[in-house]
Amino acid sequence: MQKPDISNAFANAGQSQKIHHLTQRVQELEAEINQLRAVEINNEEKIALELRIQELVAELANKQGIEEIAINLIDRNPRQPRQTFTKVSIQGMAEILKTQGQHTPIILIALSNGRYLLFDGERRWRAAQQLGWKTLNAVFIDFVEDGIELDNKSIHRQALSTTLHREDLNALDLAESLIQQIIYEHPYLEEQKDAIPRILNGAMSRLERNHKNLELSDVRLAPREIQKEWMETAGFKSLEEENIFDVILELQLNPTSIDTNIFPLLKLLQDLKNAIRLEGLEASKARELNKLSADQLNIDEDKALEIRSQLTQKVIQEKLSLSRIKILVKDILKQHKSSEPFNDQKKKIDRAVNTILSIDFQGIQHNQLEEIRQALQEKLQEIDKIITNNVVS
Repeated sequence: MQKPDISNAFANAGQSQKIHHLTQRVQELEAEINQLRAVEINNEEKIALELRIQELVAELANKQGIEEIAINLIDRNPRQPRQTFTKVSIQGMAEILKTQGQHTPIILIALSNGRYLLFDGERRWRAAQQLGWKTLNAVFIDFVEDGIELDNKSIHRQALSTTLHREDLNALDLAESLIQQIIYEHPYLEEQKDAIPRILNGAMSRLERNHKNLELSDVRLAPREIQKEWMETAGFKSLEEENIFDVILELQLNPTSIDTNIFPLLKLLQDLKNAIRLEGLEASKARELNKLSADQLNIDEDKALEIRSQLTQKVIQEKLSLSRIKILVKDILKQHKSSEPFNDQKKKIDRAVNTILSIDFQGIQHNQLEEIRQALQEKLQEIDKIITNNVVS
């Protein structure tokens, strides 16, 4: 049996991977899908792309047939780029399955151990479990070459390509998945995982100074050989920079956008990442709410978390605009800035108390102990006087 060209089916023009086509009809569908150039896709093109994907699934079904697979034999793909599945989204899909049934098969990878890896259709899979379903209809991708199952890198790359070009990928998921793909392509960067955004930012700053960044919008859509030629003249200072750009450009993403809008999301506080994934909080709003950190508020993390959580829920429930959020965040920061003198004084007192409590008086000479006692007695008299005056007043 020939292998379906899933890589080309879901990616846009410019990708050069070559694997066998399933049928002549699949080739025609792939050509139509590629023409959509789905990185920057409008609503009409998105509808058209979905229709082509439905046709492709139908061709797989015609060639291989549709099978009913037990849900307990299906494992979610840990290399799935999309990690965001909001409660509302899953509930909506559950309602569709409940009232209309499953119209579109999920796509699975059959593994040699008798289990199946979920390649496409995780919302349906999650919703079906919520409904208590035992089986789902599925078609299959052959991810075996020369009798060997493809490795994690290849499966992740296929899944990332699919998700990037089928619909808008959540920005936080894209950030984390892109880091993972860079490491898959260049394993030595695993040790510098946290530094990848900084390396990209440094390279982008240099490109901006040399005005080379203006060429990126065209380069990202260029054929691979043109991208390679451009990178040779870009003036990268290290192999790390070149390798990071190579992965980003091969996926036809713009490094400028990744540096400015995508990678900064990796620094979001964990509660805001959770709000993005579970409650659909927009990334731009999460970045604004991220300013309400313990350091910025000059309070402990538990109190900062409480303040952020309250405002986050208000933002989600009332669907507040970004401009309104900026005003609220600014007001909260201003309120806490006004209390900084009090907080600074408290910190000084805490340090002084801790210093006194930490002193080991054993071994200190008698005359020095007398000096310490005299100083403490004087301070105690001051404290007693202040307390007495406060009680009287």
